[in-house]
Amino acid sequence: MSQIFISYRRDDSAGHAGRLEEALERHFGARHVFRDVDDLPPGQPFPAALQARLRGADLVLVLIGPRWLAAERDGVRRLSLPDDYVRMEVAQALGRGIPVVPVLLDGAAMPSADALPDDLRPLALRHAVRVSDAGWADDVSRLVAALHVELGGRARRSVVRRRLPLAVAAVVVAALAWWALAPPSPPFPAGVWQAEVRYDWGDTYLERFDFTRTGDTIVGSASFLGRARDIEAARWADGLLSFETRSESVMGSESRVSTHRYVISRDGDALRVRYSTAGGFDASPPMVFLATPLN
Repeated sequence: MSQIFISYRRDDSAGHAGRLEEALERHFGARHVFRDVDDLPPGQPFPAALQARLRGADLVLVLIGPRWLAAERDGVRRLSLPDDYVRMEVAQALGRGIPVVPVLLDGAAMPSADALPDDLRPLALRHAVRVSDAGWADDVSRLVAALHVELGGRARRSVVRRRLPLAVAAVVVAALAWWALAPPSPPFPAGVWQAEVRYDWGDTYLERFDFTRTGDTIVGSASFLGRARDIEAARWADGLLSFETRSESVMGSESRVSTHRYVISRDGDALRVRYSTAGGFDASPPMVFLATPLN
């Protein structure tokens, strides 16, 4: 199975990157989608580990949001710096000649070749895919279809169709063997869980999660900054529980709503929580933490 690498700038598209990773994992499998925030083994040098992942990638998605091109470090545009991680990721992918797909987020414009460093200029010639919050489901479906084509999905499916009449018995036997030997799906994480979460601005809160499932209906709450909030758009599939909560923040006379997105999976006796936020006044980086059962 092909490896998909997601390149993004955290202060530009971290929330979209986490949400897109979750969607692609459902189609291609968690082991075949890479994003740096929680997919690198601890203790490895960051640049070397990223380069190793890129060498094994078969396709790179470059997430381009409104601040991707103009982001600065100490008054200098980041893409002009040779040690900028995003520049290194994209340049290495282009240099390998593998498919590189720009993903334009929420109306972001495709950078022109003149606006890019020399080693990134070929990116301007790549066909881009647009993804927006308003049309998320349809846009991601089109992206998944395009990735199947780029990764040779059509060719693989045609080979399977041609060989199927000669291998029906073998396929049936293999499927039955897999069904008998496959580990059971993890149980739905019903009950009450808690986690001590230290946010990027330094404050620590004891967050609580409460989930109940009846048939296809999932209800519950997840606290943010110690305050319980009802979960929305909850989905349980392939051992992953995903949902959103919302909060409102006020600065002066202006108020904004933040959307908090969670993807939860089993990690032994605990829950592994991947969290990201979008909207509000400040962009917070994605987080990963463990929640334990509250007895």
